[in-house]
Amino acid sequence: MELRQLEYFAAVARHRHFTRAAEALYVTQPALSQQVRRLEAELGLQLFRRTSRGVELTAAGEDLLAHAERILGEVAQARADMDRHTGASRGVVRVATTAADAPRLPAALAAFHHEHPHIQIALRQGSAAELVALTQAGTVDVAVLALTGTPPGVTVAPLTDEPLRAALPVDDELAGTTIALEELRGRPFILAEPGTALRDTVLQATQRAGFSPLPLFEVGDPATVRFLVKEGLGVGLVPASWLERPGPVVGAADLRDPPRHRLSLLTPSAGASPAGRLLLERLAEL
Repeated sequence: MELRQLEYFAAVARHRHFTRAAEALYVTQPALSQQVRRLEAELGLQLFRRTSRGVELTAAGEDLLAHAERILGEVAQARADMDRHTGASRGVVRVATTAADAPRLPAALAAFHHEHPHIQIALRQGSAAELVALTQAGTVDVAVLALTGTPPGVTVAPLTDEPLRAALPVDDELAGTTIALEELRGRPFILAEPGTALRDTVLQATQRAGFSPLPLFEVGDPATVRFLVKEGLGVGLVPASWLERPGPVVGAADLRDPPRHRLSLLTPSAGASPAGRLLLERLAEL
């Protein structure tokens, strides 16, 4: 039984899907499947049941997962301890984010690369749930995202806190004004995907204002949201920073008592590596 096999097995167990697990580990799906098959052959046990949607753990798989998570956690702690001896001048730092939550991240990573050219940067985008799982497993050093709660097994530090603004077509009568949220009642909305912190924040704010928006579009990419708004397909409540970056030209309205969008930095509970700590210092400037 090899450590790599346990890492691959645990990733499939978390994602309940071979392809998504392979993407999270930056390996090919055939390579991951082969390692899991070898593990099953070595143990003489079936660890997964294949389903139409992915895989499910067998009883043996459930038992092995408990052992694997404990072993991998100890290995992550050992790696962090050894990294403190080697320093952070070289190596790889792994960062993950959602498409919606870090429009300033590419510039921060570019600056980090220029400051530390011998540290390789690996970047992954995924859903908030995927990012939390990757951080819990120690697969990434740092994750940048907005949270809907406080997940176990990670360290959470606040990053930024910014108001939401209404994104509108440039010729909209409300563009350039300050409005109450209820003035958007009855308009088609462009909302973030279900399960995201931004969507929850918007829905809670509109419900307090006495209405529920009709989500004609469910989109998390800032540029796509701005394009849809520009073409008059809906309005959006978006973080102020989304409207400050290059992209399709839209109008905006400030909100009275605006809801806030809060980003956090997640790191494994075992602690960040030296390279990870350097990146955290750079990301804190976002």
